[in-house]
Amino acid sequence: MTENTFSGKRVVITRPRAQSKEWQRAIEERGAQCVVIPLIDIAQPDDEGFAFEQAMRNLSDYEWVVCTSANGASRVAPYLSHGANSPKLAAVGNATARAFAHDVQFVPSSTNGASLAEEFPVTSGKILVVQAQETSGDVLRILQDRNMRADGVAAYKTVHCTLTELQVGEIQKADAVLFASGSAVRSWCKQAAPAVNGKVIAIGEPTQRIAADCAMTISAVAQDASTAGVVAVLAGVFA
Repeated sequence: MTENTFSGKRVVITRPRAQSKEWQRAIEERGAQCVVIPLIDIAQPDDEGFAFEQAMRNLSDYEWVVCTSANGASRVAPYLSHGANSPKLAAVGNATARAFAHDVQFVPSSTNGASLAEEFPVTSGKILVVQAQETSGDVLRILQDRNMRADGVAAYKTVHCTLTELQVGEIQKADAVLFASGSAVRSWCKQAAPAVNGKVIAIGEPTQRIAADCAMTISAVAQDASTAGVVAVLAGVFA
């Protein structure tokens, strides 16, 4: 039986519901009241996924597929095979690597796009970078600046979820709020004041950086987006 280490605490998860189930279950098993209030949702890109589908049909043209998020990797995963012609895989971090559900050949030393592109092994083969529609494009640019042949394709886009006054109040009065992406941070800061009363947990360095840009005070950063990693950071802030 799991120890009730979070008894009496109220935790809000701000990622999409489908991605929150494991975190919510683990947090509630430790005695907390856990509420999911999505700040973003994942949608088809503006072309309804046409370019992405074309790229997936031509995967054999690429030596590498590079994903900058778990959302992108999970969309690529169904198109991957275990055959000799399957491309090698690179992920921005461990959570993205897990979302591939296949062996991943490269993960950078730090979980951010710049490290991914700068540390990526030099290759003469073609690289497909799968990312969000609203990405900065830095990964693709750095790879191309390193004289590698890289194409980019949008697998999805993030859209902001409109909050009710009740939901804003739920977030502001929680003992801890989990922000899993920079898009979620921007959604919150666009709709409410950056400050919340409880502890603010950023999942990953990119989320932390965007929170800092939005003048949001971060209590702790979870380097690992796994359920165990998130629970461990919450345990630290509640200690």
